[in-house]
Amino acid sequence: MFTHSSLKNWLSGRIIRTLVILAALVYYSASTHAQDLLQKQLKESAQLAHIMKEDSTLGGMSRWLNKPVTKTRELPLASDFNSLKLTGPGKLSVDMKRTHSGRGSVVIETPTSLGTKNPTNRSYASAEVIRPVKGENLNEYNRFSVWVYADAPGFYNVFVGCTLYNQGKHIMPVPGRFEGQHFVTVYPNRWQQIIWEMPDLYRDSVTGFSVNIMLTGSPKGASQRMKLYVDDMRIETVEAENTRGFNLRKDAIAYSHSGYRTEASKQALVQNVKSNDFELFNASTKKSVFKGKGTTLDNGFVQVDFSNLKTPGYYTLSIDGRKTKPFAVGNDAFLATAWHTLNFFYSERCGYDQPGIHQECHKDVTLVHPDGRRVNISGGWHDAADLTQGLGNTARGGLAMLELADVVASSQPQFRDRLLAEARWGLNWVLETRFGDGYRTGGLIIGIWSDNITGTKDDMEGKATNRPSDNFFSAAYCAAGAPHFAKTDPVFSYWCRNAAIEDFRFASEMLGTTVTERNEAESYALATVSAMHLYRLTRDKQYLDYAAGYARVVMDCQQTEKRTDWSIPLRGFFYESRSHKRILEYFHQSNEHLLIQGLTMLLREAPGHADASKWKNSCEAYADYLTALSSEIKPYGIIPAAVYELNNAEFAGIYHEGDRVGMPSMEEYNAQVKNGIKLADKFYLRRFPVAYQFRGFHAIHLSKAKAAFLLADELKRPQLRQLATRQLEYIVGFNPFAMSTIYGDGYDYPPLYGAYAGDVVGAVPVGIETYENDDEPYMPMQVNATYKEIWTHTTAAVMSVVASLMNE
Repeated sequence: MFTHSSLKNWLSGRIIRTLVILAALVYYSASTHAQDLLQKQLKESAQLAHIMKEDSTLGGMSRWLNKPVTKTRELPLASDFNSLKLTGPGKLSVDMKRTHSGRGSVVIETPTSLGTKNPTNRSYASAEVIRPVKGENLNEYNRFSVWVYADAPGFYNVFVGCTLYNQGKHIMPVPGRFEGQHFVTVYPNRWQQIIWEMPDLYRDSVTGFSVNIMLTGSPKGASQRMKLYVDDMRIETVEAENTRGFNLRKDAIAYSHSGYRTEASKQALVQNVKSNDFELFNASTKKSVFKGKGTTLDNGFVQVDFSNLKTPGYYTLSIDGRKTKPFAVGNDAFLATAWHTLNFFYSERCGYDQPGIHQECHKDVTLVHPDGRRVNISGGWHDAADLTQGLGNTARGGLAMLELADVVASSQPQFRDRLLAEARWGLNWVLETRFGDGYRTGGLIIGIWSDNITGTKDDMEGKATNRPSDNFFSAAYCAAGAPHFAKTDPVFSYWCRNAAIEDFRFASEMLGTTVTERNEAESYALATVSAMHLYRLTRDKQYLDYAAGYARVVMDCQQTEKRTDWSIPLRGFFYESRSHKRILEYFHQSNEHLLIQGLTMLLREAPGHADASKWKNSCEAYADYLTALSSEIKPYGIIPAAVYELNNAEFAGIYHEGDRVGMPSMEEYNAQVKNGIKLADKFYLRRFPVAYQFRGFHAIHLSKAKAAFLLADELKRPQLRQLATRQLEYIVGFNPFAMSTIYGDGYDYPPLYGAYAGDVVGAVPVGIETYENDDEPYMPMQVNATYKEIWTHTTAAVMSVVASLMNE
């Protein structure tokens, strides 16, 4: 029994211990977490033998959930059950036992699939409960909140969506587009709050809010039915995030969360500060290590420059009461980002038992040759938030791994080995899904879990195709991979070598049959790169001759003379074809770097070739183009997307998901073009791409960054290296939203459209988008396709650019 004295001492001790623990936690999260987290992840995952776990306290959601709510209004559910509407399969009921509010929840109970598979291989349907609203103007509320609980035995996660219905001047969700919907990864057997800030969405005549659960089929061994409990639905008013424009998030610092290499330029941005004085501190000792004064720019921006800080370590930056989280200077910069992107690919393995994400999957998906032969095509990596697979993106990812493995071979041998192991996983899929006569898998949409049993309703079947682009990508990937395995597994290396030689031959024989005015430059650029990979592998002069011939076509597509009739004289950009009918531009994916990669490979391997001066002149011209563009997006330093010409667009080849409503038009195209920087009567420079249903532009920035790195090395123009680095920094924090956009990497990262994969460390989204016809960044909280969709294309691009950054 405690005496008064002993109780006092016990309480005092407990208080002291509590304070010590709290102090340690604060110190850990504020000072040492950045350098410790990667090592913790590597240890817990056994060097990526298991998927990495995030520290959710570092994400933006942690901050958003703690915002003060200044106004709230409940949208009753269980107590107003008769007003609710259910669409889709299943049934709706009230449950008074499982409730977050204590007032009962409504339950959507539904099968996980329907009797017939969707012919598109997408999800079967959605079961949706709609809470009607009587056409009210709800502009005073800017956040939707609801609590959900998933009962889905056998599922690691489910995908839950919310929709805003508005019938005013502007319809929500936007017909044919994705705006007005918000999707969240929900983990079963616990209550989870969904919040959705919507300051930019139309709410002048709201007719309802809804919650739905997607019917995705069942993984092997999972239940055929699931329930979603929905409770405590509200609309609220908070201080909303900035979502549009170039102004910086309130009281934030834009900087590279992944850090800065020792010799790199080191900058950060603030806006609307009272003092320009800044200071850097050692993150561990808290000692001041660097002081300076920022440079005043337009619109209240201040640029902080600490490039002279070259001592490796972890630091925090402080200015006018604002402070960053710890970031690295030195060789640790971007190392965590590199590991995290590899984690994403590992988590996306298809046909693999991946605890935490899915069981072994898609053993009943087949590829059929025109002559009737069949192969199973599980394996490789799921392509994005859905379960689709594609040859091109698989090759991009594998090539990035091989490139990074070369860069870290001496400094990080364990990392190199893990990169090669993952690259081999992709190579095996590429090799096993080819028929050896040019026919192979190019890609197949997969949007459901299947039962792995052939002969049931969820079987999926793709048709083998013989396309030059697929075989060129395969040849490049296999040729690049073969030398890496020559000593450790000469049999596998031999397989890669032979496949590369064969696939290049198939592609080169078919190239002329698939080239159009829209794809000529890109097709020949890919062919050039592929030929150079074969030349590096075999040293057979025929491949150098192929590459030189293909490169001539690429160069014929280039504008080499400066357009002095434009307000910004530009040269060095490419057209889609030799006809120069339309300037080359991308809006979703991008292969722009290939046009430069092939030329720099030629210069490196054959500097004495008769065409070498032409290759160099072409590279110089494109370098001039990037340099001329580099000052057009101030103060962030990102490279504008492309030059566009009014009334010169082709929509026939644009992929559109779902109904044809919302397809692009020349009127919409011209409206977007005119919001760019006017160069001449018909020509405009867009800061961000003209885009329609599919938005998100990381690939555009990263492709230009890759080209800039290649040119910096080949032409000895170091300013291009910093320009390239800035494009990557933009993605990891040097942006108006002061967030890293890579999930689980850096700080303030947003939830992403993970769908079947869930929340995965290292996932890179399609990227920051634009709002309607605007030409400025837009990054709302809502989680939707495609801009927040996780994607192997952009993740591969980040890994490849990081490889160039680290290859000093």
